Amino acid sequence: MIYYAMEQTTLISTFYSFDPFVAAAHAVSPNVIVLIVDAEKEKEVNENIKKVRDFYGSVTSVNVETVKGSDLLAITQKTVDLIEKAKGRVVVYVGGGKKLTAQGVLYGCYARAERVEKILCNNVNDQTIVELPKLTYGLTKPKRILLEKIAARDGKSIKDIADSLGKTRGMLYQHLKELKENGYVDEKFEITLAGRMALL
Repeated sequence: MIYYAMEQTTLISTFYSFDPFVAAAHAVSPNVIVLIVDAEKEKEVNENIKKVRDFYGSVTSVNVETVKGSDLLAITQKTVDLIEKAKGRVVVYVGGGKKLTAQGVLYGCYARAERVEKILCNNVNDQTIVELPKLTYGLTKPKRILLEKIAARDGKSIKDIADSLGKTRGMLYQHLKELKENGYVDEKFEITLAGRMALL
């Protein structure tokens, strides 16, 4: 008899309570579970974390990562790091925890959409699992390079940036206009929070 090794599946999940999480865990059958918990709510959710460990711990590795629920950029960065570190398939569930935490996790998925197989949440009406679209930041290589220069501009003018890239200001302004329309730079062409997340 020949046995084939199944690819490892990592479930990265925002987490607050046990019941909504179970449907996602059953749908995915993960080898590794990573629960993302708001540090301010950690004591409140300890009993639910224990339930997950009791229920899944004998067959699945269960890890807890705490985040500061009000720091959107840090949550996004933590999610990017977790996705990059995961082996095999990556499925993300955003059905529990604070809305801001779930948004940060989604933004991390957008930064590494090529590594995420699925993004799941619960239907609020009947708690069935719903698959969300995998979006990306849509940065072309030239726009990414420009955004990186803006992030590190340290008082440099757009003309200085254009010169450093070997482009005319006119060529840069079309990219800047699109970056501004997407919310990655502001009116003064300074990088925004969304722009910093897009560069992760």
